[in-house]
Amino acid sequence: MTSMKAVVYYDVNDFRGEEVPLPKIGPEEVLLRVKACGFCTTDVFKAKYKRVKPGTVLGHEISGEVSDVGEKVTNLKIGDRVAVLHHAPCNTCYFCLRGQEDLCEQYRKGGVIPGGFSEYIKVLPELAKKTVFKIPDHLSYVEASMTEPTACCVKALKKCNIHPSDTLLVIGDGPMGVLLAVMGRYFAASKVILSGHHDFRLEKARELGVDFVVNSKREGLEERVKELTEGKGADVVIMALASTHMAEEALKLARDGGRVCLFGDFRDVPEPPMQIPPDFIISKDRALFGSWGSAPSDYEIALRMISSGRVPVKQLITHTVPLDNFHEALDLLEKREESLRVVVLP
Repeated sequence: MTSMKAVVYYDVNDFRGEEVPLPKIGPEEVLLRVKACGFCTTDVFKAKYKRVKPGTVLGHEISGEVSDVGEKVTNLKIGDRVAVLHHAPCNTCYFCLRGQEDLCEQYRKGGVIPGGFSEYIKVLPELAKKTVFKIPDHLSYVEASMTEPTACCVKALKKCNIHPSDTLLVIGDGPMGVLLAVMGRYFAASKVILSGHHDFRLEKARELGVDFVVNSKREGLEERVKELTEGKGADVVIMALASTHMAEEALKLARDGGRVCLFGDFRDVPEPPMQIPPDFIISKDRALFGSWGSAPSDYEIALRMISSGRVPVKQLITHTVPLDNFHEALDLLEKREESLRVVVLP
């Protein structure tokens, strides 16, 4: 076999199913038969805001089966069931030596060719050595494809330093917002609130253990948060929505001394830049910080949490779509009252 199917990006609304060359691997590389690839909102933003070149194959939430290995690969064998973190750190730079591998210059380059919306990918040497993780037999490929987004939530929740008595507020009922809220209890929050605009997603979150949901189209979010926190505001607020206006509001929803984490992808947001008076942070002793991506250690934690059933990813995945029906997956992402996580099956 010399070719394979892939979905290739050309423009915002121009994704084409094509036959492309099957990747050839070198002695330290791995050929992976992609079994499942989650459709991340980041992929949509890359297309919408033209952050990638025409001819690119997107998709990075990948699980699959090892189809071939280079002669120098010793840690993997044909037939292994794996999930792939699409970055690998150098382990020697300033950031790696301080446990911040996700800020490593090499890490941010990525290392799978092409992307996960294809039948096969080539895993480059550094990834093959460090960030291809075997998955247990009881875990499906579809569930394993949720490891990467779960890892991003692990990192953010760790940075929030949640205490056992804390109230966590997550703003935004997109796939990541719901996932963050569902995971909040496992990171010690005593009360979790999720706000959004879509009853389907809010009810799904409630079914999966989120204590309170607020449809902010119908309820005043600030009033409801004050009501649920005895007038103080939330101890921790995670902004999982790419809106500078709502990011400003998030600070008002945090208590004095509270912590606010910006988690959404704010690049190219068609809103004015954030306008935050410094004293609003300083005099109230609030902390404002961001969280982006994840490190390999977060990925390992995420895989363990999924494998043990602590993160109910099966219930979060509302649709699986064959690669040949890729445009159906695109349409589902816009149907927020009936979809949450969409996974493509090459």
